[in-house]
Amino acid sequence: MNDGKLEKGDLIRVGLSVICAFILHEIPVGSMFFVLPLLMLDKRYPKKITDTACVAALVLVLLRNILFSMDILNQSLTWVFIMVNMFIPLSLVLCAVVWVNKDDAESIFLRMVYSFIPAVILFAAYGIFFAVFSDMASVVAAGYTEMINAILAPLFASAGVDTDIFAFLVMLTIVSMLLPFLFMNLYGIVYIYEAITHPGSEEFERKVMNFRIPDFFIYIFLGLWALVLLFYFVAVPQWVSVPVLGFAVVSMLFYFVQGFAIACYNVRMRKPDMTSFRLASWLMLILIIFQVVNLILVLGLSFAGVLENWVNLRKRKEFSNEDYS
Repeated sequence: MNDGKLEKGDLIRVGLSVICAFILHEIPVGSMFFVLPLLMLDKRYPKKITDTACVAALVLVLLRNILFSMDILNQSLTWVFIMVNMFIPLSLVLCAVVWVNKDDAESIFLRMVYSFIPAVILFAAYGIFFAVFSDMASVVAAGYTEMINAILAPLFASAGVDTDIFAFLVMLTIVSMLLPFLFMNLYGIVYIYEAITHPGSEEFERKVMNFRIPDFFIYIFLGLWALVLLFYFVAVPQWVSVPVLGFAVVSMLFYFVQGFAIACYNVRMRKPDMTSFRLASWLMLILIIFQVVNLILVLGLSFAGVLENWVNLRKRKEFSNEDYS
């Protein structure tokens, strides 16, 4: 398969992966795992086959959006809504493609940064587009606010609460959390992919446990959150406050990943047979059953990740003298 040519059986297998990805995208919960079947192709076929499969899956999603809006395709606003609907799948696919093509990156941290750049570029491009076409931005915002209001109104009808402003704030929060959502979605999938393709690998476990964020990143983290705090007292345009809040949460999520690595290290010190994937599965099960602890767990692991800038929470030499960060 080095020449990238597919035999009949391989073509069927790749085609089924593309269809599986598309079906997952159409399922509310399954859409979070949209790119996983596409990533799984990378270990079996040349990267250009994976890239082609990703493009094919995106085309199917785009065609589905077009067919769904067939009656109103003559309106320019329809294409804007289709463009907005394509943001998440397009970002996930582009980021996943960069991830598999950056497997020679000198550190996992840099590989994460590189692979997240497409999402940031797309987010900026969308922001510039709506800044230039502000009238369209207002109509799109109103459309999504109305949709959210239709969902919230029945819930607050008995209390007589006007949900118009609340719906707008929810819509604004969703936009602010787009990049953090993509971060968690992307690297959750990437972790599952890496864990599945490295079963029983001690090197993989060491890479997870030894993941470390460079020291300079703490200044970016603190600077972003200082700006978020400042914006509570100083009024700034939403096109400034929204992305700053998004990047601040993303910086915290980087430390969440480091906090997870710290947890893996300390758990495995006591239970050597506990793999990182098993620990992640237990944590996910806890989050699903006890949803009230979601924020506490995320903040707790993120705090542990930040704290390691000043306190060594891992005695790395007990596992390996190599730095796999």
